[in-house]
Amino acid sequence: MRLPRTEPAVVAVTGACLLLALLLGVTPVLTALTAHAGWILVPSALGAPLALPPLRAVPLGGLTLLQLLCEDFAVAVLLTVAGLRMRRHVRLRPAAGRARRALAGWTALVAGGAASGLWRGLVTARVADAGVGGWVVYGVVGVVLGAAWGLLLGWLPAAAAAGWAGPGAPGVSIPPPTPADRAGVPRSSPRP
Repeated sequence: MRLPRTEPAVVAVTGACLLLALLLGVTPVLTALTAHAGWILVPSALGAPLALPPLRAVPLGGLTLLQLLCEDFAVAVLLTVAGLRMRRHVRLRPAAGRARRALAGWTALVAGGAASGLWRGLVTARVADAGVGGWVVYGVVGVVLGAAWGLLLGWLPAAAAAGWAGPGAPGVSIPPPTPADRAGVPRSSPRP
């Protein structure tokens, strides 16, 4: 069985998202962030998830092991959605320029943040023992805040994606079209 090729842009965007999750999981970074921008804690005071999901090995403060595993699963959701979003872009537009590739990296974090925010919102609704309306509200708030944090921090995956853009960039090779391609004749073997 032949494994699919991993595009460098997908690895770069997924790595940038992992770096953000790791940074948010480091206690001094999180403490400095909340000390210098205290306004970001306002939605959390109402029960909404704070920032993008942090990747930690041990619980912070009063978190239980189960809550830590839910946060780590949210990181996996973030990385999976961001990687799949970037992979789709690379597959559909292999000759995209730097600006378009950067926009795709930015939207990859927005989509990943929204998906992980949904998971975190639903976990919060379960912990709060919310009714049906609470599940919907917590889920929607999680999606909105996750997407907002993706918009705020999306420059990092965008910069990583822009480094792997266009024809001639590392990992991207686009052969010129053949006359059979222009005529729409199917090939008997794939182009190398």
